[in-house]
Amino acid sequence: MKNYDIAIIGYGPVGAVTANLFGQKGFNTIVIEPKKEIWDIPRAVHFDGQTQRIFQTMGFMDEISKIIHPMEGINFLNNKGKSIVNINLKLDEPINGYDESVFFNQPIFEKFLRSEANKHNNIDIKLGYKLTNIDAQESINNLTLLNINNEENEYITSNYVLACDGANSFVRKALNIESFDYKCDQDWVVVDYQVDDKYKINTDRYQICDYKRPTTIVPITGQHVRWEFKVNPDDNLATLEDEKNIRKMMKPHLWRLNPEIPLHSGKLLRSSAYTFHGLLAKNFKFNNCFLLGDAAHQMPPFLGQGLCQGIKDSYNLCWKLSGVMNNIFNKEILNTYSLERKGIVDFVIKGAMKQGDIIGSQDWLTATLRDIYLNVASYIPKLLKPLKFQKPWKIKNGMIDNDLFPNDVNGVIIPHPSLDIKVDNKLFDQYLGNNFGILLFQNDTNVFNEIKNLESAKIFENNIHLMTEDNKFNQDKKICNWAKENNISAAIIRPDQHIYGCVDNVDIINNIDKLITKLKGELFKH
Repeated sequence: MKNYDIAIIGYGPVGAVTANLFGQKGFNTIVIEPKKEIWDIPRAVHFDGQTQRIFQTMGFMDEISKIIHPMEGINFLNNKGKSIVNINLKLDEPINGYDESVFFNQPIFEKFLRSEANKHNNIDIKLGYKLTNIDAQESINNLTLLNINNEENEYITSNYVLACDGANSFVRKALNIESFDYKCDQDWVVVDYQVDDKYKINTDRYQICDYKRPTTIVPITGQHVRWEFKVNPDDNLATLEDEKNIRKMMKPHLWRLNPEIPLHSGKLLRSSAYTFHGLLAKNFKFNNCFLLGDAAHQMPPFLGQGLCQGIKDSYNLCWKLSGVMNNIFNKEILNTYSLERKGIVDFVIKGAMKQGDIIGSQDWLTATLRDIYLNVASYIPKLLKPLKFQKPWKIKNGMIDNDLFPNDVNGVIIPHPSLDIKVDNKLFDQYLGNNFGILLFQNDTNVFNEIKNLESAKIFENNIHLMTEDNKFNQDKKICNWAKENNISAAIIRPDQHIYGCVDNVDIINNIDKLITKLKGELFKH
């Protein structure tokens, strides 16, 4: 019976990202997926800035940049088609370096991920195999696989199981992990529409806040347009997805793409009725099994975070599990995976629910009050916070310092300098690497050298950097301005670019030593 370090269940986009992350680390990995082919229909369509930073650290961003299209803004319209407020994303500083909201074609993305995974000899990919039984013991997992072709069973063991098997996760159910239901179910029809090539389309994005039929129009890439129509109480659900009904719902707004597009032109790639849920697994971990992506959480799509958060699950888990498997980190840190990711996803789901309530009201009075609020908010930007796509996604509890030197930035991902800035031909995240590091923002080389010579600082293996005003990475002033605004003289950066903890300019050397000692106590085997 063959044993693997990692068994990844599910080979959708989250499973494929996870396979590449652990494949790059050199672990003996198996991927199990019942479907033999990629589903050639777009579902997920959105990446945020943090997700693109993950691709950068994986070495993928050059290729990913070829298949994405940035969203410059979104226009909110009332039931008469008049603009209520226009959110211009270009006015926001790109905290993560990348455009904070970009669209992509999922089948093309998945093909790329699979081609990269195929380059790793340490990954066995079992397409056409289904997990039918899991015995998740404390130190080993016994797995039964069914070969769909010949109905024969195969038996393997794995040290760890990573469940990327979607909303109906077999692993989650087999491990009896319950989910919290936010009771925010909303019925929408999601439509993917391919405009004929001869029509150049307007790539503006619209949220039509019409209480009679809330509608979303989002050009994705090329000629692909995503439509979403909210289901009304009097709709005939049996025929709602029919092409005739879909084109009828498109009719009032099709001209926004191009006034010359005929109603019956183009191709409907799919039309599917969905109930948007808010669900969160009560634990993302059972023994050595972990839930990722839709297996762990489901959320309304209004912030475009479903796939993004699944990829962030994988990235969060990868550096922790790699450290444990390489016999460096204390196994207890694996408990922080569930704690950290649950906290962030809870925030995401609640934010998506708020935005869904704003855009999807089907009550005339509520919609009218909403329109008035948004009109006022267009002059007071702070009131538009619920509609913003750029969020801090702060880790509030987990492997961060909440005790010694509390600061609002602890648990937040550090800003990324302009993508035009490189050192040694590396962007900022690549330069820091996938390791813990220290950034010193004091223009004092003596303090810098004393920190480097601390006995405790040996854990950083010289990944300690002086980020002064003349540091090349500060050409756009973003890093040092951020440090000044938050009264930071030195900060410990985690491998996932989040701030573990920081100190101000009082007794810097002693305080950073205390912070490092605290980190070592949490991180390493005793």
